[in-house]
Amino acid sequence: MFTLLTVGFALLAVFLFGWTAAILITKKDPQNLIKEELRNMFEITKMLFLSIKSLIKLLIKSSFLPKPDNPTSEKSGGIDEQLLSFVPPVSDKKEENKAA
Repeated sequence: MFTLLTVGFALLAVFLFGWTAAILITKKDPQNLIKEELRNMFEITKMLFLSIKSLIKLLIKSSFLPKPDNPTSEKSGGIDEQLLSFVPPVSDKKEENKAA
């Protein structure tokens, strides 16, 4: 099944290449449009491969690099410590209520 699919895809690619080359050689009117579409296809393919490359880098980075040991981020649940400094601790309020 895989071989049949591969052969079919290869035949389609050869057919499209031949048809495109024939039109580019014989007809002058659609040449600019065909060239523009070929440039678009090239850019899309280039972006696809760059995206795949970035995805592989991210997967490698997250799979093989050890997790950093950062106890402060685990203790606060990932909340920035500067933001926590504006919030008064809960234990101080309990002590104020007892003193009053």
